[in-house]
Amino acid sequence: MKYQLIIIGGGVAGITAAVYASRKKIKTAVITSNFLGQTGRAGLIENYPGEIAIDGEELAKRFENHLKSLPIDIFENQEVNSVVKKDDVFKITGKDQLFSDTVIVATGRNPRPIRVKGEDDFLGKGVFYSAPKDTSSFKNKTVAIIGGGDVGFKTALQLKDECQKIYILEISPHIRAEEVSVDKAKETENIEIINEVRLKEIKGEENVSSIVCVKYNKEEVFSVDAIFIEVGSDPASSFVGNLVDFNEKGEIIVDSYTGETKTKGLFAAGDVTNSRDKQITVACGEGVRALISVYNYL
Repeated sequence: MKYQLIIIGGGVAGITAAVYASRKKIKTAVITSNFLGQTGRAGLIENYPGEIAIDGEELAKRFENHLKSLPIDIFENQEVNSVVKKDDVFKITGKDQLFSDTVIVATGRNPRPIRVKGEDDFLGKGVFYSAPKDTSSFKNKTVAIIGGGDVGFKTALQLKDECQKIYILEISPHIRAEEVSVDKAKETENIEIINEVRLKEIKGEENVSSIVCVKYNKEEVFSVDAIFIEVGSDPASSFVGNLVDFNEKGEIIVDSYTGETKTKGLFAAGDVTNSRDKQITVACGEGVRALISVYNYL
């Protein structure tokens, strides 16, 4: 099937582009593996205009509902394996094979594993890569959060009323999270922040029971019921191959004015790009920018 535009990715950047594409009456399809994206895994969001505070999953659901109200074809629960261009037409291959005059890549990022012993063995059995949606299942539990960035602290604050004890373990000497989150964590009795510590091993039988960490070349064992690994993410960009240039982080390099890649007609938006700021509102704006560029291109 042939479209004027195919948007790859169902996060906030891709859906915002789709909303504007519908208003411009561009024949559009959206291909996505899910509608959560970084937003849906973010826990409580307090910096999205128009909402004093909103759960990330709820916000992602609102975006999804908006998309599904539009006259746009949606290919859900699908991964894209490759994008190629021939004779000014893009061929997008996944479960289905689709064709389009233009493409917007808005696939965001995937959680980054830390590749320590036991990590794969206990995935889903006490090892998690995102904040829990149901915090009640961690009532009176002890958990460790690996990573002292914004997401790590938000996860800790989300769990503070349920957990008996929360460790925030950061490998560097400095905490990278927003000061407001750090201050709240420091004021919370059951949260302990430990710097300059590295996770070495995850242990347990059926489920996680402890972790081995190294601080100043000395090993220390923490008894924990669960671990949330929040050490960042990697761009989901490999499927576009040689149609784009990547920076050293694997992010797609785009023109800062148009959102276009080195391939004419191929645009990118949101966290998958080399944009400096990874924020929901920035991703929305980049989705609009890419769509307007697509409209002008067409």
